[in-house]
Amino acid sequence: MTGSHSSQQRVAPATAARSGQALHTYVGLVLAAGAVVLTQSVTDVFRSPHPWQWMLFGACGILTGSFTLRIASVPASISVADTFFIAAALLFGPGPAAVVMAIDTGVISWRKRHLWHRVAFNTAAPALSIWVAGHVFFALSGVNTLAESGTPVAAVIGPLFCLTIVYFVFNSGFTALAIALESGRSALKIWREHFLWLSIGYLGAASIAFCFILLSQRVSVVAIVMVLPLLAVFHLTLRSSFGRLEDAQRHLGDLDRLYLSTVETLAMAIDAKDDVTHSHVRRVQAYAIGLANALGLDSEEQIKAIKAAALLHDTGKLAVPEHILNKPGKLTAPEFDKMKQHVDIGADILSLVEFPYPVVPIVRCHHENWDGSGYPRGVKGEDIPIGARILSVVDCFDALTSDRPYRRAMTDEAALAILRERSGSMYDPHVVERFVAVYREISFVEEDTAQQRDVMRRITESRADRKPAAPAPTSAQGIPTAAVSSEVLAFVSLARIASGDGGVADVLALSSNLIADLIPEATGAWYLPDAGRTRLFVADAFGPSAAILRGRQVGVGERLTGWVAASRQPITKSDAALDLEDVAEQSGQHECMSVPLLTGETLAGVLTLYSANTASFDESRCRLLQMIAPHVAGAVLAAVRKATATHEGLDRPPGTTGRDIRLVSAR
Repeated sequence: MTGSHSSQQRVAPATAARSGQALHTYVGLVLAAGAVVLTQSVTDVFRSPHPWQWMLFGACGILTGSFTLRIASVPASISVADTFFIAAALLFGPGPAAVVMAIDTGVISWRKRHLWHRVAFNTAAPALSIWVAGHVFFALSGVNTLAESGTPVAAVIGPLFCLTIVYFVFNSGFTALAIALESGRSALKIWREHFLWLSIGYLGAASIAFCFILLSQRVSVVAIVMVLPLLAVFHLTLRSSFGRLEDAQRHLGDLDRLYLSTVETLAMAIDAKDDVTHSHVRRVQAYAIGLANALGLDSEEQIKAIKAAALLHDTGKLAVPEHILNKPGKLTAPEFDKMKQHVDIGADILSLVEFPYPVVPIVRCHHENWDGSGYPRGVKGEDIPIGARILSVVDCFDALTSDRPYRRAMTDEAALAILRERSGSMYDPHVVERFVAVYREISFVEEDTAQQRDVMRRITESRADRKPAAPAPTSAQGIPTAAVSSEVLAFVSLARIASGDGGVADVLALSSNLIADLIPEATGAWYLPDAGRTRLFVADAFGPSAAILRGRQVGVGERLTGWVAASRQPITKSDAALDLEDVAEQSGQHECMSVPLLTGETLAGVLTLYSANTASFDESRCRLLQMIAPHVAGAVLAAVRKATATHEGLDRPPGTTGRDIRLVSAR
């Protein structure tokens, strides 16, 4: 049997380097052993008493070597020429058999334009296999070459069987180990799945070789020609069987691609719904597969289940309201109860898909804890599927090392420290230990395809357009007449006045008074960006707790206000403590909402309101503030431009000059 091997798996650079070094060492050892064997075999050939006979067998083997059968799903092949090589080993000894086999496999590999090291390997490994098997035969039988002795046929049946097994194990084992070293998979698993069943073909070749021996002893070597039709039938039977196997493998491949495309589509739907964790599932998948391999999971079914579950573990979030799903901060108890339902909902949805591997148990248990304190059923220890234990660790790590609206991403070291702290309580200690050891090597994340990026872009644009619809008719300024009040009209007037002579302080003061009239119990802060547009400072504050807010700053992307500035999306009915942090208790504020001040694509600042009353920011007030925000933004920008031109003062952090507000109007 000849074998060629190539891998389509993608591995981390460090792992690939180690695998490549091991492969080179292994190939070098095989080539060295093969060189020694072939040198000895050439010497034996010149001593052979039947040169034309072994050359005839060799020629038949080389000619039939072109009639190879490719093994479906594995880069290797089997040839009926094995019959002639086994017969040559029995009749003339291991040396002549090794020489003709080396010529046969080397020529075939060269004609396939393999690289030189692969040609050398495919020359040395089969020759080495038949040479070792031949010596095993003669050691067990205790006879000379069968072309020279009249050994009873019955005496060679047992040794011939052993020759066949040794030849098969060595020849297939050499190839399986090479494939394993190149692909990073288990050699035993590859051999068991793709080569073990080929033993039938080797036994068939040995049986026909046995017929050759009978004919050569009872009649003559020339009589072997009578067996050639039987060999042709054997070849055609194998080719038919291999064809059916290849069709079956192709069908399984089509099914796998179908399942994968379904999984990818569902993952895109989840990504599109969840703004906070966009692309999270794809990173989790990369970590999960890498960790599964590092843990030594060698079941292809298990790996496929983890691969699918990693993408689909949050499918149930499709049933979670978006205001809960994308809430930038701690959920309330009722909100968390609603969020927890996504586990069972996702598992129930996926149970409708008849996956050929156990995806649903992993999804149903990915929030269970090692000590039984998780949800939804309190499963603990090794009763939790290994896929779910892997998923929970990598899911946590990616969440901690990714940006969130209420905090920046943690460093890898800080995230690993949290995993170690939770090891033995939330997470399987062995899984955590292994992840800490190998996470740098398995963090490869495959990029989305161009088609996937295009679909996600269109989904995102569609969702961005889904803003609260304004009832008709509208006023001349585009404001719904049903919502028009004296306060709203005052804001419109403010925008017009501020575009002329109003200063920043005047704009903010008047806006603060109008907001206070609309929501009397609210405390508010106008956050404006600094020159570098990396931080926001409170330019003005109003309301009961205004004194606490003055002088505060927040980085763009940090806490609630910073997230609104970075994402340019409003936040409603959130926890005030997520924004106020150290002064939340002192201020007495419990709820907050935050609205970006946008004029076109230009960010003028952020208005954040706080309230001690958890019912202050109802839907109508939120909608009203979002409608007002563009007018205030225009007024602020006009005032800032004027302040920049005249170097007027503005409430700002200590050390800030008039030049520091120059870039407020920049995009």
